[in-house]
Amino acid sequence: MRTKAIDVDVVTAAERRVLESFNKHKYISMSFSGGKDSICMADIVIKTMQKYNIDFSRLIVVFYDEEGIYPDFEQIVIEWRSLFLSLGAKFYWFCLPIKHYNCCNRLENDESFICWEPGKEDLWIRPMPKFAIRHHKDFSLGMTYQVFSKYLFQDIYQMVGLRVYESVQRRQSIAGQSKSKFLYPIYDWRDNDVWLYIERNNLKFPETYLYLYKTGVPINKLRISQFFSIDTIKSLPKVLEFYPNLFERIVKREPNADLVMLYWETDMFRSSRQDDSFDIRKDYRVILKEEIKKASQHPDQYPGYKQVKKLFARVTPKTTSDTCRRIYQILIAGDPKNRTVRVVTGKLLEDSKDYPDEAR
Repeated sequence: MRTKAIDVDVVTAAERRVLESFNKHKYISMSFSGGKDSICMADIVIKTMQKYNIDFSRLIVVFYDEEGIYPDFEQIVIEWRSLFLSLGAKFYWFCLPIKHYNCCNRLENDESFICWEPGKEDLWIRPMPKFAIRHHKDFSLGMTYQVFSKYLFQDIYQMVGLRVYESVQRRQSIAGQSKSKFLYPIYDWRDNDVWLYIERNNLKFPETYLYLYKTGVPINKLRISQFFSIDTIKSLPKVLEFYPNLFERIVKREPNADLVMLYWETDMFRSSRQDDSFDIRKDYRVILKEEIKKASQHPDQYPGYKQVKKLFARVTPKTTSDTCRRIYQILIAGDPKNRTVRVVTGKLLEDSKDYPDEAR
């Protein structure tokens, strides 16, 4: 990904991107999650539209309610929904039976989680908002939100609060979508830019971030998604102490969730402790090779087998043990959002010395 230095601050640059988007397109949709990045993006969008007198009827805000979210996240989204509606924008709050990966079901045949699953209303983690959109003509039960979004916005460009500095894989994701219909107003913001913008503009944000930080999660790892994802599952035991009675509702919805409390630091959940305990004396090139042989005989027992087959084909004698360790972790636990896969792809290129100079 080629980069070019510009003599403006990131806030001004983001404002220019938002303005350019509305100058080029009649309507713009914006993905909103209630997280720190989307809060910053939303504030930039509102202020830019007000500054340049852009009609808010041209903006469509979309929030996919994943059922398993923290109470303060829901409250943040409710407040932003009210603000956008008062300004004249559309706000689509979807509560659809969307399919997610469920790492709690590692021991079951079906490793999925259907948000707001029909017939399980008494087990839902929280009540569905009365104003939520529950049905859509282009949606079918078990569809992922990525697939549904393609039907929903076939001819409309979508703003997303993705940042390249959040992770190497996100940098590669943005770099590979030059012809896509996604717009990234804050793609060049760093973690400090996000928190500084929130402080200077006195923006309210979910307290869950503070709870995570207090439990030792680094500032560059403060990411939150639905409860049963790989990203969130390892932090659940730490954060639940701040939310009385929430764990009971989670276990009622997903009985295997209590395994997290006992085994979150093991290979089953790929916790950060696994990285900390990495033994540099182990040669993961040998370990990976042996494990793949086993996986080829029982692929159904390895969540990341299909992903690793492609990665392993690119392993060379120059591939480091650390890169093979990452591949091994994917093999054992899977990588539903392909985040680690994209990182490993870059590492494989770097190890083989074929990594482009401009991307180093």
